[in-house]
Amino acid sequence: MARLKIQSVTVAYDSVPVLRDFTLEIGEGELVGIIGPNGSGKTTLLRTIARLLKPLKGAVFVGELDLKSVSVREIARNIAVVPQEDVTLFALTVFDVVAMGRTAYCPPWGSLGKDDINAIEEAMAQTETEKLAMRVITELSGGERKRVMIARALAQRPRILLLDEPTANLDLKYQLEVIELIRRLNREHGTTVITVLHDLNLAPLIADKLVLMNSGGKIHALGTPEEVITQRNIQEAYGAPVVVSRNPLTGKPSVTLLERRIVLKPNLRIHLICGGGSAGEILSLLIRSGCDVSVGALNRGDSDWEAARALGATLIEEAPFMPISERAYRETCRAISQSEVVLITDVPFGFGNLLNLQAVIDAASGRVFIMRPKEFSGRDFTNGEATRLLRQIYSTKQVVELNNIQELIRLLSPSDNPT
Repeated sequence: MARLKIQSVTVAYDSVPVLRDFTLEIGEGELVGIIGPNGSGKTTLLRTIARLLKPLKGAVFVGELDLKSVSVREIARNIAVVPQEDVTLFALTVFDVVAMGRTAYCPPWGSLGKDDINAIEEAMAQTETEKLAMRVITELSGGERKRVMIARALAQRPRILLLDEPTANLDLKYQLEVIELIRRLNREHGTTVITVLHDLNLAPLIADKLVLMNSGGKIHALGTPEEVITQRNIQEAYGAPVVVSRNPLTGKPSVTLLERRIVLKPNLRIHLICGGGSAGEILSLLIRSGCDVSVGALNRGDSDWEAARALGATLIEEAPFMPISERAYRETCRAISQSEVVLITDVPFGFGNLLNLQAVIDAASGRVFIMRPKEFSGRDFTNGEATRLLRQIYSTKQVVELNNIQELIRLLSPSDNPT
């Protein structure tokens, strides 16, 4: 059984703990990704599993085998490591590099036997490196070298394969090749795979289970990619603003890094009339700056609805493709009446969302910001009804015209003095 158990392990560099009382169990045949910020102990964890580092306390087991009680050769027959960087000092052939994986099986200064040759050929077949056998390793591309390093590890016939950032420094084509190879080894050959991953958008495509580590050297979250890669988990572990959405093609979580927050008027309550993708950047800016943002009414499935939901704004929803109902209109009026500012983005208006403008007329008591009002007629698909309501807003409300987001930032900055 290739069940791996890491039990209460503490590892330190120069007496500074990197892993603290770390416990993790990985079942036979699992494909597990380790993610987390720099310095969280991801590579240290791999090195500890491979017994390249000795823990101050705790133990690592493969099945019932305590790795601290066995020889280095025995560990190499159970666990193989593919490091992130592998500096080859000599111009060896690919075959010779892969043959290094048989070191744990050969007697000192002994030659390769039949079993060794079979293991080497099998490893090269699994990684599709047979045609490279007589090539010199230093002449290969990055992706080819990575496959050769994996072949060398597979020649050990390990029960567990450890990879440290296997897609690092590879272009898209080679990233895909390595991802497909890792998944094939796991699914077709039952290899237990544990891999450190840096790219949060590749991690869900590679691993079935993810371990998110934090800067304290502990597990922050553990589970499926959908359970681990959430906005809260990533922001807490990495300390960076992100939006986590679902990739429409793969169904996997997708992470988008945001710019750091801009300082705006503290605790500003603002309501957005938007839709059709007109508010994504504005929503991100306002939410990250600590504003209390409400949005709507919006049809479920609208791109701005998706953005507002991902960012945690208060949403007033309507059914897909349906005009704003009386219920949604009342909720919109309530949200507008509680806001200091109403922002109408450069959203197109049809008869379905026309009541949003009426809600501004009926409920707004503060300033009304209108984005790119000179282009409004080109966004009016109501035979002029939306333009008529806009004129009424101008005549009854305190209107501020905006041409771009930079003007919005300036007007909402703490130095601005609203009336």
